[in-house]
Amino acid sequence: MPSPEFVMPEPAPVIEAPVEPPPVRDPRSSAPDSVAERDLPEPFARPRRPWRQLVIAALIGVLVGAGLPTAMQGIDQAAADARIERLRQTAMDYLTAIAEGASDRATAMAPVEGETPPDAVLQSADRLDEPEVRMTTVDGDAATVEVRYRVAGQTVTRALEAEEVDGAWQLRTSIAEPTMAYTYEGYAAVTIAGVELPSSRRTLLYPGAYESDRVEGSLVVSGGNPIIVDGDPLTPTELVSTMELAPGLDELAQEVAVAHVRACDAECTFEPDAALRVDGPWVMGEEPTGAVNVSMQVYTSAFSGQTVEMQLRAIVDEAGTLVSWQCAMPSASEFELEPCRG
Repeated sequence: MPSPEFVMPEPAPVIEAPVEPPPVRDPRSSAPDSVAERDLPEPFARPRRPWRQLVIAALIGVLVGAGLPTAMQGIDQAAADARIERLRQTAMDYLTAIAEGASDRATAMAPVEGETPPDAVLQSADRLDEPEVRMTTVDGDAATVEVRYRVAGQTVTRALEAEEVDGAWQLRTSIAEPTMAYTYEGYAAVTIAGVELPSSRRTLLYPGAYESDRVEGSLVVSGGNPIIVDGDPLTPTELVSTMELAPGLDELAQEVAVAHVRACDAECTFEPDAALRVDGPWVMGEEPTGAVNVSMQVYTSAFSGQTVEMQLRAIVDEAGTLVSWQCAMPSASEFELEPCRG
């Protein structure tokens, strides 16, 4: 049997180890491989902040956010306070003008319905003092301010209306008070500081204690009447013109009247020795000639005695000097003057 032939076995297949692919380079990096092999921070790593800084930043944000409304409120309050202060100052400037006797300035600050006399009239008065601005009420562009002052020892409180125009307050209420001057036929006109107060219309006077001009003639004295204006329209002011005989002439008129009554004999029912008294005299007016008409009462002291109404007229010459008296008969139905008896 033939011997088997030796056959060489086929070599085992060679298994190659897998080749690792080269590392992929970040296309955004241009550094060479030697640089890439260095220990560098991660390309997308963010810098770290300490936690304390974050907490502080958060607190600051909270405080700023919370303080902003408060700051705005503070600004609004400051603006409101400034408006009120301007209102108070406007009212005080008005009272100050009156206290200083500046009638024209006060009228320019608070318009009036009518006419106010010149500064000289207000300057002649004992004007208001202790001016004070009290409460204020603001409603949009309108406001009310309460003021207080003293006149002739009395305290007066008034509420003034005001309006804000272009950032400035303007008063709409005046404390100038309408004053009526009354005079009678034959009486001199009422004047204050030489300025006539017409009886045909009311004159606006600012608060103060006034006195009409005193005029002294040879026979009569007119004026010198006090008048107090408090600036309150609820207490209207009236000034009545008065006239009286010059000092010394009133006693003379009384003597003339008593002598005439005692000489009237049967026309008068007085007893010859009756004690007579006199009320008056009262000046009734002045004639164009300068003569002065006087009225008075002559009566007995007894409770049930008789009273006689007397009218006298003092006659003057061209120089205004008293030259004689005329009397009315007590029994006459109408006053008929004749030379006085006695």
